[in-house]
Amino acid sequence: MTAPSFRHVHKTHAEHFVPLPASLLDVAELLAAARSTLHDTGRTLTDATVHQDENELVISYPVDPELAELAQAVTRR
Repeated sequence: MTAPSFRHVHKTHAEHFVPLPASLLDVAELLAAARSTLHDTGRTLTDATVHQDENELVISYPVDPELAELAQAVTRR
């Protein structure tokens, strides 16, 4: 099993992703990670899009720029 990864693509855009090929369990974990992140900000998974980017399955969604900067600051500590 591969744990989903997270990255900020831009100040207003973030992604959760897993490398392909991925098992159904990996895809379920990916969906759960994205759902949890969006739920924490009062949003639903319907705010996200799913696509394949080269060898990754990606769930992307817009983020509040101020929250993204705060999250990056906390991650750097």
